[in-house]
Amino acid sequence: MSHKMESSADSKTIRIGILENDDFFLEELKNRISELDNVSEILSWKTGEMLLRDPQHKNIDILFLDIMLPGINGIEVVKILSEKNENIKVIMLTNMNSDEMIFNSIKNGALGYLLKSELGQIKNIVDVLLGGGAYITPTIALRVFSSFRRSIDKPKVYLTDREKQILELLVKGKTIPLLSKFLDLSEHTVQGYVKSIYRKLQVHNRSELALKVQEYSIL
Repeated sequence: MSHKMESSADSKTIRIGILENDDFFLEELKNRISELDNVSEILSWKTGEMLLRDPQHKNIDILFLDIMLPGINGIEVVKILSEKNENIKVIMLTNMNSDEMIFNSIKNGALGYLLKSELGQIKNIVDVLLGGGAYITPTIALRVFSSFRRSIDKPKVYLTDREKQILELLVKGKTIPLLSKFLDLSEHTVQGYVKSIYRKLQVHNRSELALKVQEYSIL
């Protein structure tokens, strides 16, 4: 009997941290995590600065980390933790599904990305991370694959520094006369650069130009 009780106690070996400044969501997440059998302790912080100053954060196994935080945001926090080589598995939390945020989080060391509306996956997330894997929900996976496909199709565009400067100004709505004055170039010269940009990007007007620049993150 005593051996069985000791085994049960030993199974509670996981320490989980939560960095979240929304009190309501923090309590909901704590309640979900507390239902897991293998969690021995749940620690929480409201800001990145609080977490990084607290030496206890170094002892957690998994960190659920909100992206949108006051002060140091979640993407910066995961980067700092990664640079310190701290052995913490990080899952990003957000209400947003921005492609840029997803990839910056992963690039900085996060092992997963969870929308706050999909907390039913908590047990699966913990199991996957403890098993050495990474986790993204189907909603986020779709965004990743869509962005990946766009990156494969991204045109190889080689613009000169001057063309990049003019392209940036064109996207901001500058006309050729304004570009001419701003860059101290003749309108004929500016028109030559614009034609070259259109040809390289294979567009025919400003609308197509703006769309392609945004879709393929050319600037």
